Amino acid sequence: MAVPRDSPKAGERQHWRSVSPEERIASVNQLIVLHPRFREGVELLQRCHESIRGSSEPTCGALLGVSGVGKTSVIDHYRKLHPAHDTETATQQPVLKVTLQPEARPKGIAADILLALGDPAWSSGTVQTLTNRAVKLLQRCQVELIVLDEFHHLFDMDRAKVMTKAAQWLKVLIVNTKIPVVVCGMPEAEYVLRAEHTERRFKERLQLKCFTWRTPAGKREFCGMLKKLDQSLPLAEDSELAELELAGRFYLACRGIPDYLMTLVRGGLVEALRRRSEQITKEDLARVYEQKLAHQRVLLEQSNPFIGQLDQGALDRVQPADDARAAGVGLTPKAAHRRNRAMTAGDYLGGR
Repeated sequence: MAVPRDSPKAGERQHWRSVSPEERIASVNQLIVLHPRFREGVELLQRCHESIRGSSEPTCGALLGVSGVGKTSVIDHYRKLHPAHDTETATQQPVLKVTLQPEARPKGIAADILLALGDPAWSSGTVQTLTNRAVKLLQRCQVELIVLDEFHHLFDMDRAKVMTKAAQWLKVLIVNTKIPVVVCGMPEAEYVLRAEHTERRFKERLQLKCFTWRTPAGKREFCGMLKKLDQSLPLAEDSELAELELAGRFYLACRGIPDYLMTLVRGGLVEALRRRSEQITKEDLARVYEQKLAHQRVLLEQSNPFIGQLDQGALDRVQPADDARAAGVGLTPKAAHRRNRAMTAGDYLGGR
């Protein structure tokens, strides 16, 4: 399930002793684990992608979740499976990733698409001319799937309002090009998907969730992830990352957020290599936590989980970061007026 660069099998781990630290760090930075939720995201993209062939109407989908849950990793992995390549007339891009800017409007979305396609004059022109150029260039580059990242930018949180014209424009783009679209973003993007112009189009939907610890199945999944990571690390020896007590410390340190978990593991490997060791220790992880995660709002109220006795009570009470995130954000204009400050990433991840 794990996919590192040039990964040796378990019985060949001694190979890593002869590999330089720089190569090992490069390897771990490319490491992903195809755990079940990750696979579900990849399969959603594949189903939508394949609908461009033999279907009168493309299948569009949505991949939603809080920051750090793995949406971008899913997209980037799928793009690597379908890489761009140059021809005599154009650069063919089977899977086009487009990052939407804040306060997305039709002209801005068209410009974002042109920018992703490499148009040097991507921002020049009226909304109609930009749209026409985008449609022609999508066809010329033989784009088969469009992935719109940061799709929640079509929801104005300050006014709790869906950008209706942008949603209408997107519907027309799908109809005119017949290219399937997958949108990715924060959970509040769901309000855009419920709008009149988008609800029927985006039938395939997946909410990527953080890992959980408070159920037996969740604990098994999290420990299984740690075991696969341990087996795939460019080290000559196991670090026993999935041992139950250490796994509990990991969970407190990441609150189930895959990005935080990978930050700990990658940082732990760097610390081990600095010591010229083939194993990651709690001391390594404690240093990484202090340097890279302790300042995150969702983690501010706890001490370093890798130092001292494991706080079993805290582990029994802890919630996944996405379950603890601020609820009701932007549900109504009245609710929006009650908010006195801009929302932060910490709010989305469960900060109090």
